[in-house]
Amino acid sequence: MLSVKLFSEAEIKIWVRPRLEQGDGAQQDPFNLAQYGDFSHYHIERLEFKSATSNGLFSQVKMVVAKINQMLKNGDIQDWNIFYLYKELIQQLVKDRSQGYFNYFRGQFDDWPLVPSLFRNNTKKSFITTYDRIYGDIAKEYPDILSYIPYSRERAEARAEQLAMLQHYGMRTSLLDITKNPFIALQFMVLGYAAADHWHVNSFDLYAIDEERHAEENVFVAVVKNDRNKRIKAQKGAFFDYDYLNDIKETQIHLIPRLKVRVAFDVSDVDDRLKDQQGEFRQLLGLLRPEEASHSEEQGQTPRKLSSPLLAKQLEGNIKDIDELREKSPDLMKTRLSFLLSRDTSQKLQEYFYLEKNLFPDFDKYIVYLQQKNIEPREKLNR
Repeated sequence: MLSVKLFSEAEIKIWVRPRLEQGDGAQQDPFNLAQYGDFSHYHIERLEFKSATSNGLFSQVKMVVAKINQMLKNGDIQDWNIFYLYKELIQQLVKDRSQGYFNYFRGQFDDWPLVPSLFRNNTKKSFITTYDRIYGDIAKEYPDILSYIPYSRERAEARAEQLAMLQHYGMRTSLLDITKNPFIALQFMVLGYAAADHWHVNSFDLYAIDEERHAEENVFVAVVKNDRNKRIKAQKGAFFDYDYLNDIKETQIHLIPRLKVRVAFDVSDVDDRLKDQQGEFRQLLGLLRPEEASHSEEQGQTPRKLSSPLLAKQLEGNIKDIDELREKSPDLMKTRLSFLLSRDTSQKLQEYFYLEKNLFPDFDKYIVYLQQKNIEPREKLNR
């Protein structure tokens, strides 16, 4: 069911690399960089645009990407904070909604598949097959909060409203959240970044949705917002309702344009510098080995007379250490880049008064949010 094609897609990759120069312009020690990821700044290299289709909307995206790349090349936006790049894309691509520009958005902490929580890999099949019975039982237990509505195309919107209530209280559903506010999507993209202990790919999606047509010929649903579900109001929310796939035919689907904006990491600078250092060590080691010296004499070269077993052993150790560093440093560098990009986005959003706590206006959800911010990640995992 989830293999049905719902979107026509294009992608922008934001290529980012560590900025390895210190404040005085000197290069940082490649060993420290590789071992500790000890850098504080990054550089946006370029944007890369890919599209399998050539509709007018994606042609506009291609022009915007070319414009920004020229600005990067000219140094007009030297060492831009990543937030301002997102802001520039939003300003260029989210304009007069009557002209078919992007109007709905989704942010994810990592580049996860676009799949509702109910259908994710760690959901038991028995839960999926008995879902409606469980949903009905909950509605009987709490009739003042929830109503059971079996799926039909005619009542799909009313059912989605009830599923949104279930999702609000933490139950998995066939709904996937989207928002009308791109900056709220960016908030969700970086939510919880400070507790992450691994690198991740910030994922920001823009959708161009025809609300009437895509409600009839795709899975879009604009849920009625009410006082019982304040989060939908606070998050300017709507949904993709995968229940619609029960009776929609692929030939009837009108594809939704989806622009995927993803970060990509270029950490080759550190590896190149390590390789150069390794090459220097190998060259020195060659001068210390008799067989290398004999080979030089055969070639008519005058070998340098060096002899130090202790130094040779140290050089061999350095070469081996660099091999280990080159293996582990990419993950370390990407983890550091992930943190810096998410941190900068989060801080700038706060400066524009997009506060995380406002995403959770309900008392119970706000308490959970507040508590999670004050528990160490290790403790959260152990409970």
